[in-house]
Amino acid sequence: MRGFVWGFLIVGLSFAIGCQTAKPPTTQPVVVRPTPSVQLGKVHEPLPWRIVSFQKGKADKNLVKLAADLGFNGVQLQIEGSTLDGIKDLVEREKKEHLIDYCHSLGMKVTIWVHELSDVPQPYMPEWLGPVTVDNSAIWELLDKRYEWVLKEALPNVDGLCLTVVETQIRATDSAVMVKLVGLLQDKCTKYNKELQVRTFVWYPREFNSVMSAINQLPQSTVIMSKCVPQDWQLRGIDAAEIGAVGKRPQIEELDIGGEYYLKDRVANGMVDLLKRQFDYGVAHGIKGICVRVDRDDTNVLNQPNEVNLWALAYLAGGVSDNTDEIWHDWATNRFGAPAADGVVKALKTSGDVVSEMLSMGPFSFGDTRKFPYLGDEDFMGPLHQNWWWDQKYVPLKDKIERGDLEFTRQMAADKASAILQADTALDNLKLVKDKLAPQDYEILHTKLLTNRVQSGFRAPMALALMDYRRLIYSTDEQERVEANEQLKKDLAAVRDAGMKDYKKPKKIEWLGRKWDVNVPEDYNRDQIFYWAYAMDLLRQGIDPRTLKLGRRTEGWLPATKFVPVETPTTKSASGNEGD
Repeated sequence: MRGFVWGFLIVGLSFAIGCQTAKPPTTQPVVVRPTPSVQLGKVHEPLPWRIVSFQKGKADKNLVKLAADLGFNGVQLQIEGSTLDGIKDLVEREKKEHLIDYCHSLGMKVTIWVHELSDVPQPYMPEWLGPVTVDNSAIWELLDKRYEWVLKEALPNVDGLCLTVVETQIRATDSAVMVKLVGLLQDKCTKYNKELQVRTFVWYPREFNSVMSAINQLPQSTVIMSKCVPQDWQLRGIDAAEIGAVGKRPQIEELDIGGEYYLKDRVANGMVDLLKRQFDYGVAHGIKGICVRVDRDDTNVLNQPNEVNLWALAYLAGGVSDNTDEIWHDWATNRFGAPAADGVVKALKTSGDVVSEMLSMGPFSFGDTRKFPYLGDEDFMGPLHQNWWWDQKYVPLKDKIERGDLEFTRQMAADKASAILQADTALDNLKLVKDKLAPQDYEILHTKLLTNRVQSGFRAPMALALMDYRRLIYSTDEQERVEANEQLKKDLAAVRDAGMKDYKKPKKIEWLGRKWDVNVPEDYNRDQIFYWAYAMDLLRQGIDPRTLKLGRRTEGWLPATKFVPVETPTTKSASGNEGD
């Protein structure tokens, strides 16, 4: 079975690579995108909060305009790290960009992230104000003055604040401190006619319990914002326990289509079915709004294949439609024109499933997927977004996977082979609609789908190699260890086969107001792939590659924490850096 699987991988990769060499004809139409025309409330009442969220206090006005046209009525600007520095930076940019006024002109309210407790004197400084307690008046006077400045002077035209109590200088997850902090901010927002939203995002289960205790002490009018998944993003994350668990307080569900953990805009990832499932779960549990992340770093969903996800959530939250076929068709018609729409949908519709399998190992993610795949002795189950942290029923399966369970490995091999066939079929389907697309659009779509195929091609044998390595080191049966060793060598040969293609530099084109790199798969680095296989082969032989001087590693290689088996979330320590 495994040899059959890798036959698919190698043959399919050769086919996908060959597809990209064909030059598109020059007679296709250039499609000018019309303004979307949506009818809010067509199938149900729109949710009151329909927000798009931008990272680092910045926003693409073209994407803001599209969101407004699709029926979104709010913009949220995420500020990370220092609250004061973030607000000051936003104030300076507002003098030039006038983003808040622009959003208001589109009928969209603007909320700003704040992190607390932030920017207070350190304990080693003479200005230290003492420990953070509900009785330390110096701390609360500092914050009182801060939010007088924020709402009266710095950003008087902002419509509200969104409070995060972790990923800041001093975490405000203690129930009593959080209740007092929310009360102070709510008083300021009430004074200046602003809205306050309170996020439930935390890092650890122990923090979650404390934060939810605080939430349950807040007034029933307090607006709560919660991620759709526990802790942080992954495509196979379970539903967050706090969805529907905040009493009668209005709750906004936070979702990510910017792809922080999903390779951002490097891949085609039309996850309409997943988003509808998450949205429907939220509505069934009483959510009153959504907040949708639409960018990350230097990327966003505008004009990308992943833009369909924005349309999906707009239609669902706005009551425009709950029919996924209609969502796909309307987006593709707007983006590529009616003649090409059905063919494009056929090529992209399975892309979400392909990316989900590419980045996953059963119901878990393949480590922290913002980084290059983990080596076999690294803690790929450690990141805090893994389901087992938040639901004990996943712990037995986690333990089996960490030890290289053979039955799970065989099922994963079959799942990954199936996803690779889907990626191949997508490239075939795109080729069928080539003559109905503008040349630039064909090249963009082909590049994203080629990336899906190539990324799947090397990540699949890496995941299987990791499992076979774990079986090799954990098994006490000598015959099983021999078999695991032989299979591991085959896995590593497949990894190297997947890295054999040495692509030329990408072709650069300008289209739809931006520059694109096309015809070469994105985030494909042969040096990383071959180093990974080499390092794993050393581990197979009982040699730690970290002890060898192999020269400078490729930029972007970020090895994870070395694996140390721990059985329960209550005693386990974090591994890696997590996001907001």
